[in-house]
Order: sequence, then structure tokens, then C-alpha cells
Amino acid sequence: MFPILSILLSAFINVSPISDTTTYQLFIGSYTSQGNPGIEVYQINGTQPASLLYSLKNTNASFYTFNQDQSFLYVASEDMDSKALVNAYQKNKEGKFEFINSAGSMGSAPCYVAFRNKSKTVYSANYMGGSMSVFKTSNGKLLPASQLIQYKGSSIHPERQQGPHAHMIAIAPDESYLLVTDLGSDKIYQHSINEDGLVNENYNPIAITAGNGPRHIVFTPKGNRAYLINELSGAIDVFDIENKKFTKIQTITSDTTTLSKTKGSADIHLSPNGKWLISSNRVTSNDLAIFKVGAKGLLSPVGHQTVATRPRNFSFDPSGNFVYVASQDDNKVQIFSFNSSTGKLTNTNNDIKVMSPVCLKFIPRNPR
Repeated sequence: MFPILSILLSAFINVSPISDTTTYQLFIGSYTSQGNPGIEVYQINGTQPASLLYSLKNTNASFYTFNQDQSFLYVASEDMDSKALVNAYQKNKEGKFEFINSAGSMGSAPCYVAFRNKSKTVYSANYMGGSMSVFKTSNGKLLPASQLIQYKGSSIHPERQQGPHAHMIAIAPDESYLLVTDLGSDKIYQHSINEDGLVNENYNPIAITAGNGPRHIVFTPKGNRAYLINELSGAIDVFDIENKKFTKIQTITSDTTTLSKTKGSADIHLSPNGKWLISSNRVTSNDLAIFKVGAKGLLSPVGHQTVATRPRNFSFDPSGNFVYVASQDDNKVQIFSFNSSTGKLTNTNNDIKVMSPVCLKFIPRNPR
């Protein structure tokens, strides 16, 4: 009896559960000066070659976000003045997104879009405008902007920091507040969020070392720590967060090149298991910097992986087994396998050819 039971249990344990989460849709956003559509949607499944599903026309789709169940998509059109828009799309019965409407960002060059699930509110960081726009939605449709928060200030870089440049909006995991990184003034603006999604205009400024140029920041899932990549200095700042107060506990170099004092670091992400952090470096370097995350959140450098030219945005796939890198100037997305034991990246050479790719987002192929 026992041998039979053992065989049955072994068979049961080795059966892989049926799941649709190994196949994903990868949304690739791009600048559109070369006649490309702006958003191209690919089917991704492990090491199999990516296949194009469909595309959406969206001028300069430099960043976008989904709502919680991925039924709506909100996309920036990074353009100037009246052409600066945020666009809304809805998933149809066939599982494809189709255009709903647009709303003016009220600030030039929107380069980041965030969505708050509790209030179904959309936020846009306007780089050239040095501002943040807040949009309410109705059944997914964007309403005209309810708020425009205009920032002021400058810092020490003679060319890049003559005025404010809002670069990213990061919503805290509990959605009680958000952060706006301002590359131009070396500040992070911390806004509390009202129940209806509007923000408190009396923000708390978090000062960053002069000349650093804060660009992107990522929270841990618990919201007790955050990691900031500084574009101009090529350094990462690590913050402990307690009662919404930020305390810097570490600064570590991402871009190690000595060719130029001004760097061009771009993006930063934690691995899905939280044990690794990767940042991208462009302009002076074309690589990814890999760090091990310690028990107290401190970073230890592991190495650098050379990638194609100007790696603006990159992303872990949801499994954490692959890292996708959008190389803007080489017109392709590279796919690297990721060893979660060592942090080693290995090029699969299964590149996806896309003109000027700058944003990558995954959703399940057939989400339940």
C-alpha cells in the first residue's frame, strides 16, 4: 500500500498546474519620428520568438500604464503644447485595446503616466512643463484635467537644471501619497492623495544632492523602502521610509564610467522576488548595473551587462526569469535570461525589432 501511495503522491506532485500566466502580452511604446505606430503588442512565451499581435497609433508613446485589471490603458503623447496629450484605450471583446478619448496634459512633454486604483485617477508628469496633471475618469474615459501642479526651482547643472523637469510619478503601495521626481530642481515632491484622487498641493519636498538629477524611483511592495536612480550623477540613493518620512541610508554608483562627469542613467527596477535591483545607464555607458539587495535593503554591486545603444527603459518579465531592454538608438528590444541565484544576465539573441523603443509593460495574455 505504501509504495503505491508513494507513486501516486509523486505523480500528483510532478503534475504542472494548468496556467495561462506563462504567456504574456508585451506592450512596446516608442517615439514615432520614423513612421512607426507608437505601440506594438507582442505575444511572449518563455524562450519562444516574440510574435506581433497588433499595433496602436499613438504619437510618441513614451510611457503608459494600465488600471488594476488591465481593462484600460493610459498613454502619454510626449509632445509640446496643445499636442501634449494623455490618451485612453479600452480592451474590447477580442482582447485588443481600442481608442476611447484624449485629454490635454496642460504641460509640455508628458513623459510618465500613473494610475491610482482606489480613485481611478490618472497622473501625468510633464517634463518640459515642469508640472503634474491630475485626471479623473468616468467608465475609463479621461475627463479634462482637474489639477495642474506647477513646480518651480533650478539647480547647479548649467544646461539640464535651469528649471523644473518633472520626470516620474510613483504612487506609494498603500496609495496614500505619491512622489514626483524633479530632475531640474534636485527635489522629490511628496503629495498626500485625497479620497477622490486629487492631491494636496502643499507638498513635502525631499532634497536630493545638488547636481544629481533624480529620474526614476521604485518602492518595495511594503512601501518601507525606495530606490532612486539619479540621471546626471549616475548614482542610486536608497531610502528607508517610516511614517512616510524618507531617510537616505545609502548612495551607490550605477554608472561607473569616468568619461564624463555628467551621466545618463535612466531606469531602475526590483526583481519580482525583491532580491535583486537593476538600473540602466545610457549616453556615457550602454549597460545595466546589477545589485544584490541585502536583508536591510542595502545594495551590493554584482556587475554590469553591456547592452545595445541607449537603454532607456527595461523590465523584468513577470516570472523574473528574463529581462527585456529597450535600446532606443539601436531600434530593438533585447531579451536576456536572468539567473536569480547569481544575478547573471545572458543574451538570448532573440531581439525584437522596433523603431525607437522607450517603454515596456507586460500583462497576462488571457487574464482572468
